[in-house]
Amino acid sequence: MAATPMTAARPARAAVLEPAVQATFDETLARYGAEIFRFALHLTRNRTDADDLYQETALKAYRAWDRLPCDANHRAWLYRIASNTFLSDKRKTSRLRSLDAEEAVDSIPAASRDDDGRLDASNLLREVERFIEALPPKQRIALVQRKYLDLGYPEIAATLSCSEEAARRSVHEALRKLRERFGDRI
Repeated sequence: MAATPMTAARPARAAVLEPAVQATFDETLARYGAEIFRFALHLTRNRTDADDLYQETALKAYRAWDRLPCDANHRAWLYRIASNTFLSDKRKTSRLRSLDAEEAVDSIPAASRDDDGRLDASNLLREVERFIEALPPKQRIALVQRKYLDLGYPEIAATLSCSEEAARRSVHEALRKLRERFGDRI
């Protein structure tokens, strides 16, 4: 049975941007663990995979803790580990499953018109969730962090190991694809 973080409190925005000073690994994981687990859940879209991603993130963080400067931004560091682990798993999975171009196109359904304009909201939500799952991993991570977790572009850039401009482009491209696919239905 996978262990999940018990704390659900989200730190205030000002406290989030302050780098931790001489915190222990246990304190850092207690402070940010629930947030990292929610992030893993948003990325994987299922609790079992989120548990695995969270545990692997915690294990990698524990192993690297001694090499981390005490004045580092521990929150961004944990997000980066979770994101990189997710991306690595996605790459490994895609190598294992050899998809040809037709199968890849089929995974993102073509836009359909609801002539009556009465598309059930729950069906639309499921369709949007499936679409977000099919986005390229970096765009998906950037979108989840910006729109679901309300993180700033500097934190997204730190997670993705890119510039703020590249983080903005990833979010913008994901939103553009959503708008292109769903138009005025969302």
